[in-house]
Amino acid sequence: MKPQEIEKIIESLADKRVFALLIGVTQEGEIVLRPIGGEWGSGIINAIQEMNEKYPNCKMKLLEEDYTNWNKYFKGIVDREQLI
Repeated sequence: MKPQEIEKIIESLADKRVFALLIGVTQEGEIVLRPIGGEWGSGIINAIQEMNEKYPNCKMKLLEEDYTNWNKYFKGIVDREQLI
């Protein structure tokens, strides 16, 4: 991925509408990042299909926001409004 693409993706992770990140490793070893939610679209299965088409046989990992994070980790430490 080009540096400007990576920067845009990293910035999008702070968007409240982005709730997951699909990580791919191509056959050549390149790391590919695909946010899910917001301007990127919210279909996890669509994102997986898209990555598989663009990078056949790539390895993938899905990082998805767990909406119970507030109670598990943040409650009592920070205000709920502080969560992105």
